[in-house]
Amino acid sequence: MDAENLTRLTRRRAMMVEYWCRDSNLAKVKALIRPSAATGILAGMFQLTVTDVVEGYIAADALDDAVRQCRLKQGTTPVRVRLHVADSLPAGERTMSLGVCAADLAESNDPRERRAGLETLQQLIDDHHRKEHQE
Repeated sequence: MDAENLTRLTRRRAMMVEYWCRDSNLAKVKALIRPSAATGILAGMFQLTVTDVVEGYIAADALDDAVRQCRLKQGTTPVRVRLHVADSLPAGERTMSLGVCAADLAESNDPRERRAGLETLQQLIDDHHRKEHQE
């Protein structure tokens, strides 16, 4: 298994949606989502630029409620919130795992994001194989 094959197998696992949001509601958005490991201070791990866009993951069945609570508007600029919407999310409450974020970045149309996702996925796969061979 390599990063390209893994990306093909996980393709369209999550849909990305962008929203405008008032500054006063950004903290509320952060409380309702699982932050992406590819943003904030961890953006450097993916060689991405740190931005002020709130980015994270939310279950599809919770999206409408979050949009209503935070008064998110789609199709309006500037984009302040980027959500990866999935039917189910891996268990946990903290930042979404690097592997999930890398898989989603590997699907990006942006060449830098795609490369960063593929490189991170391949590194995680290689690390896993090294661990397996050590045991």
